Amino acid sequence: MLAMVAVFAPLAIFARRVAPLHGKTWPVPVATSALVTSVLCDIVANLVPGLEGPLFAAEVCLAGVGAALSILLWAELQSCFDPFHVILYISGSFLLGGIVGWLVVGMDAVQAAFAKLMLPLLSAVCLKRGYDYVAEGDLPKQSWGPMRFPWGLVVVLGIYQFIFGLHPAADIGAVNPSVWGTIIASAALFFGTFFLSQWFDVAFVYRTPFVLMVCGLLITLLTFSASNTVASLLISTAYTLMFLVLTIVLCDISHRYGISVLFLCGIQEIVTVSIVGGDFVSDAMSAGVIPLTMSDTTVVVGLTILVVVATVALLFERSSSRDWGVAFFGADRALTNVEDDRHQLRCNEIADRCRLSPREREVFLRLTGAENFTTIADELCIAPGTLKSHSRRIYQKLGVHSRKEMLELLDSVSGSAADDNK
Repeated sequence: MLAMVAVFAPLAIFARRVAPLHGKTWPVPVATSALVTSVLCDIVANLVPGLEGPLFAAEVCLAGVGAALSILLWAELQSCFDPFHVILYISGSFLLGGIVGWLVVGMDAVQAAFAKLMLPLLSAVCLKRGYDYVAEGDLPKQSWGPMRFPWGLVVVLGIYQFIFGLHPAADIGAVNPSVWGTIIASAALFFGTFFLSQWFDVAFVYRTPFVLMVCGLLITLLTFSASNTVASLLISTAYTLMFLVLTIVLCDISHRYGISVLFLCGIQEIVTVSIVGGDFVSDAMSAGVIPLTMSDTTVVVGLTILVVVATVALLFERSSSRDWGVAFFGADRALTNVEDDRHQLRCNEIADRCRLSPREREVFLRLTGAENFTTIADELCIAPGTLKSHSRRIYQKLGVHSRKEMLELLDSVSGSAADDNK
């Protein structure tokens, strides 16, 4: 944890100078070699007696550095895509990671070592392959406008993670509940988005504080229960869902406003240290250093107050659902192209009025640009025939018959807005 923070902190602080990691020659080799070397240290420590101490320290440090860089590299890639794909890719990566973690636990020492050696190499290859599908205009930005430090979001995340750390986890069949919680939460988000996005605006949910509030309250209420397998699993699932949603929010902010994920996700990861604080307090209670238990009225009242503080912080920023989360960073002032934002607002107005689905919104926004059908299909990773089907449904809902008429409709909305401002 400390090794990861040692990477996240300077990259977040000096993000304007370092970002983006994409395009630089050192991040991927450093992350990959650090992870591979950490596995080699573990193998040697098991084979050579007397070196366990130094090699374990080296293993932990290298694993932390490699993991932190890998997280930021993948976050940069995920922030290049539209909201629909951001949700699918982030939840899908968490789901795949949870499944791989579950499989590795069941392997013998040799199989586990081989898997751990291959995974960093596979990750580097997939990362490079992923950028092949990113349009040049969507690549990570090198600079961005002014913003404020997100104290409100830090307070919220810190409080919820502290409460999460208070609850000791009971293993489920020799597998930590965090693995199962990751699988359950990410699978629900992935398949829910994939199958329901045509009828339900998923972006509306994660652009509001509702999910974070529900997950935080669930974590708190379950913490009051006795330490058992079910409570541990439910708490882990709620925490993972909260972490997933917040990661999606940050990647969405980065995609829409060009703010580097080195800054956004760096802060998010640094705050996870508060989990250690929760673990420390829990251990102190168990050892009798703190003369309280989780069921004591004092503890219950204290945690309830913390949740109220977190909830107030979430609701403190009064903004529309489209801008919630963005306001925490002052990113609304970071826009570098006002006309582009006005164009998106006009598209959102028409999409709301004509009740376009989330997927249709993405296609509609692309169709109002200068790209041709082939380029749009490639950027959205869909077949040309599928794009034409989406286009026909959009034309039907808008009451137009061609792309030209659609652009004329958009111009009429722009003209009306200009008249209203006179």
